[in-house]
Parts: sequence; C-alpha cells; structure tokens
Amino acid sequence: MSALVSTSVPQVLPPELAQFLVISEIDEANMLVGPLFKRKFGDPPPDFPRHLAAFYRFEDGRLGLLGYSHMRPFGDVYLSGGSCTDGNVYRAMQPAHRDHLQQAGGIWFYILKYAFERYKDCCDAFFGHCGDRRALEVALAAGFEQTETEHVIVNWHKELHPVIKKALTAKVVALGPF
Repeated sequence: MSALVSTSVPQVLPPELAQFLVISEIDEANMLVGPLFKRKFGDPPPDFPRHLAAFYRFEDGRLGLLGYSHMRPFGDVYLSGGSCTDGNVYRAMQPAHRDHLQQAGGIWFYILKYAFERYKDCCDAFFGHCGDRRALEVALAAGFEQTETEHVIVNWHKELHPVIKKALTAKVVALGPF
C-alpha cells in the first residue's frame, strides 16, 4: 500500500457537468469550508488533511462552495465523514445545471467517486457511517455497500481476504460513529 497520494487529478465528472463543476482536494479547509461546516455541524472542519471540495462555477466566473467531504486516514482504511452541501449555492445554480446534477447522482455522489479514485492506492478500503436514508442511497450508488453493522458502510475497492475484511470492519465498528 502506497502512502503517497497521486498527483494526477481524477476525471470523474461527465463532460457536461465538468463545464460548471470542479472537485478538488484542498490543503486547509477552515477558510473555504469553515462557515458551511460550522453551520451544518456546529464545529470547525477537521484540521488534518484529505479535504475534498466541490465548487460551482457561476456564469460570471465566481466559484461557490457546493459541497464538502473529509477523508480521514485511519491506518489502512479511510473514513468518509463531514459531508455536507451548501443549499444556498445549490439553489443559486442555474435551474438546468441543478436539474442535470440531480439527475446525474448529485454532488456527494461525485465527491465520493473522486475520493475513491484519488485515494485508491492509499488505503485498503473506504468506510462511512450513514444513518440518513437519502444519503445512504447516494453512497450505495457511488460504490459503498452496507456491512452487517447498522449505519456502517464500506467500499472494498481491492481484493482482500475475507478475514482481512472482517478485521478492518471490526476496527472501524469499534470506533463508534465517526
């Protein structure tokens, strides 16, 4: 397992969405994501790396923070959390763009796809904790699957022995909600 992140940017957005959306890893989240994260969770965003931000490009060239998610390295797995969308930016999108994004799976779907591609060589699996029905639908569509533990989801992007899968899952379940 490589400890380095690929410097190439994954191309996960279909061309029609790439005309007005961009997803990128940002080094420091507080300045760009802080107000949204505080509004959604009551706390500042994590102060350690693997911050993913999705931006909407308005017609005048401005970028609006549309969505955010954090991928926390945890030994040989990554923990997906802190995901949120800015409803104000979403509502300010051109209606055709908003409809197209919604029909294509939504912004969190593409943030997850980006993360799975960008960090695939950095971990053995991605785990999430998801209790919201709609969010679970999006997570499953993006590549997560449910585990035997309620609310714990996983993306097995590598071939792993069943014993290793069980051990990794137990390690994550032992954390409780994250």
